[in-house]
Amino acid sequence: MRLNNLGIVRTKIERPDPADVARLSQFGVATIHEAMGRVGLLRPYIRPAYTGAKLCGPAVTVLLQPGDNWMFHVAAEQVQEGDVIVAGCTTESEDGFFGELLATSLTARGCKGLVIDGGVRDVADLEKMNFP
Repeated sequence: MRLNNLGIVRTKIERPDPADVARLSQFGVATIHEAMGRVGLLRPYIRPAYTGAKLCGPAVTVLLQPGDNWMFHVAAEQVQEGDVIVAGCTTESEDGFFGELLATSLTARGCKGLVIDGGVRDVADLEKMNFP
């Protein structure tokens, strides 16, 4: 990826057939990873924010800048029912990019959850909301 593409918003996201997503949701991450030829697994430190959190859905990807969660707000405008936000940062960062406020906004738009290589706050609230 070229870093001069930062801030580009794709408004037309190709999403898979919902029936395919439903079938995939029956399997665990390890099974899907192996079926894909053992490529693309996330780093081992990426874990559910709370015990029992699970999700499966079409990905809306977000590239964040350290200390700046603006692109989450932009992505919220692109999310459709059943989508999952998958976010990373341009460099290592321990900032709390995501919390209850954004989860509330995304839930209202039908987002199923979040996968992030970055900090998350308000974990107890996210668990109460059942937002993985």
